Amino acid sequence: MIKVKNKKAFSMITAIFTIVIMASVTSLIMGVTGKTIRETTAQYQKEQASLLARSYTELAILYALHRDRIADGCINTITAKFGENSVSNYDPSYKVTVNIRYAGNKQNVPSATCDIIGATTGGNWNKQTNLGFDATVSLLIDVYVSYRDINHPLNNNTDTTDDVFKTFHRRTLQRI
Repeated sequence: MIKVKNKKAFSMITAIFTIVIMASVTSLIMGVTGKTIRETTAQYQKEQASLLARSYTELAILYALHRDRIADGCINTITAKFGENSVSNYDPSYKVTVNIRYAGNKQNVPSATCDIIGATTGGNWNKQTNLGFDATVSLLIDVYVSYRDINHPLNNNTDTTDDVFKTFHRRTLQRI
């Protein structure tokens, strides 16, 4: 027959053992949840930067198509800020810089303000149809989207070092 004192001691040990196991499982679940939240946030930020890069690429093409390059000159740079940082209202979440360079015949890009690469002065490789490289203008569009990595350990919203920022880059070649 088991004595009552031994029964109470066994119940106490079982209760302590159960509490320790439950605390261990809870800490494991909390750790996994924290990592999942950080990864989801990082994926969201990267997808947002990708969508912004695509949008600003299309905006740059639109600006280049509808701008009178003879009268107004070329547009070479577009800068923008998008969103608000949740920590402070004055620091935007995303900074977008678009660099536009033109490629083709100098006669098709006559403005002196244009950033022209690979410019030629004339001549076509297909004189019958006039469809060669010299007959067209192409845009080389580089879009850089910088955003603050909220998961970075040095991120306290006052640190402006490049370590706490990530940059998404998209390059597009578009014939206009």
